[in-house]
Amino acid sequence: TALEEYKAPNYAFPTNFTETEVVIGEGEWKLPGTLTMPNGGGPFPAIVLVHGSGPNDRDETIGPNKPFKDLAWGLANQGIAVLRYDKRTLVHSQKLASLQSSITVNEETVLDAIDAIGLLVNTEKINSKQIFVLGHSLGGTLGPRIAKDSDDIAGLVIMAGAARPLEELILMQIKYIAGLDGNIS
Repeated sequence: TALEEYKAPNYAFPTNFTETEVVIGEGEWKLPGTLTMPNGGGPFPAIVLVHGSGPNDRDETIGPNKPFKDLAWGLANQGIAVLRYDKRTLVHSQKLASLQSSITVNEETVLDAIDAIGLLVNTEKINSKQIFVLGHSLGGTLGPRIAKDSDDIAGLVIMAGAARPLEELILMQIKYIAGLDGNIS
């Protein structure tokens, strides 16, 4: 069977927004990203999308699914600018592998989210008093830490952030996966 292709959701009308390639951060850890901007004069509220664990691209692509792209396009159709970017563990995987013993969630997630917020603060047509962070999974768990480290966040959206210690979650996930029948790829 052929691989399924991405299909935009029916609520996303690309004629209502523009997308621009941007760079998050600078120097050796800079990351490519996409700013989805509603059409019009603004200033627009904005949201930074922060990934879950692992080497995610800016869309959090899984098979034909691109949940961050869906969110960006849907929110842009509602007048909200959205910034999404490829994760450091995807773009700089080789370099990070050599530093594995010293990497923390700051290097994996927090610092890049802070840089993304800074980019929005300095972007024309963005309301710098209405910048939000939407964190998914690990990004949701780290949302409060990101907010603590930035004075420019108006609020947080936490999607599937951990409400229990990590070791409990890992055990629960392993038990769940081990109990599945069939192909778990």
